[in-house]
Amino acid sequence: MTELPPLPDLPPPFEQESLAALDDGALDQLAGAVATVERATATAMAPHQAQLRELRARSGQIATERRRRERAVHIAARAAVREQAKSGEMPGFSDALGAADFLPEDRLLAEVPAFLKSGGEVRFGYATRPGSVAFTDGRQARTARTWGEARQLFADGWEPGSPGVPGVRVHLVGTRVERVVDAAEVVVRPAG
Repeated sequence: MTELPPLPDLPPPFEQESLAALDDGALDQLAGAVATVERATATAMAPHQAQLRELRARSGQIATERRRRERAVHIAARAAVREQAKSGEMPGFSDALGAADFLPEDRLLAEVPAFLKSGGEVRFGYATRPGSVAFTDGRQARTARTWGEARQLFADGWEPGSPGVPGVRVHLVGTRVERVVDAAEVVVRPAG
């Protein structure tokens, strides 16, 4: 590695009050001395700044590769969910509610791994109040917080949704994006 030029010495320090006693010529001379040392310092630092730019560029390349790999894993996971939904390995929400021993009855709905058929991971309920599913008999609504409560309401003839708004409220994991989707569009992963 080539030896870098040393930093130039700073001009002698001065007190603010001493500047008031200088005439314009002396003030210009002092400003010129400071500017000369500033240029020499910038010249001496140029190789360091170039090296920092190169290191930042290399860090950017590494970060880009990590994001590319994360994206590939995310895309593969979504494809796997779509395939599992197609094959029936992950049934729709309503089908799972009708199946015995699909999930433990005391499992909180906030802990149930759920996905849209398109592959996106979701959680039940509002993003700000996760973990519940509304059920309706057409006139009134009840809320289930556990898998057992949801199964019981479903077995009693209640449907996911609220009066006039059929479907399941979900939010995308890690976001505040929420919406009501048809229960058939939500698939759940079995206990395992």
